[in-house]
Amino acid sequence: MAQFRFAFLLSLSREQREDAARIMQSAAAKTETARQKLFQVESYRSEYRARLTQSGQGGMTVTQWRDFQLFLGRLDEAATQQMTEVERLQREYDKFKAAWQECEKKVKAFETLETRHNANELKREARQEQKLVDEFNSRPRGDRAM
Repeated sequence: MAQFRFAFLLSLSREQREDAARIMQSAAAKTETARQKLFQVESYRSEYRARLTQSGQGGMTVTQWRDFQLFLGRLDEAATQQMTEVERLQREYDKFKAAWQECEKKVKAFETLETRHNANELKREARQEQKLVDEFNSRPRGDRAM
């Protein structure tokens, strides 16, 4: 059977797909870590607000109120920054996913070509074999001995 002409390109595209998959997985992990951090900041902010409400009902000084408000503002800012980071990482992940999908398409195209090549080679070999059988059968009986 003749070798598939694009075997090297198929191998190369598979390697590129694996590299793209690793990069995409890394980006997904970073995005998930950032989401968890955002969740923690938001949870802490909610708890702190609840504490502020609870402390406010029991009475607090103006200084305590101001400190609560300042810290709450910092938590809001941290949550906003973390949300921005999550969005940036999600865009990065989406970009890497699109790159992986392109690599996957390329691999599928080469695999389709390889499948067609192998099928054509099998047909060619079958025709060649049939031709030899036909030639052998068309010989007079005395010529068949080998």
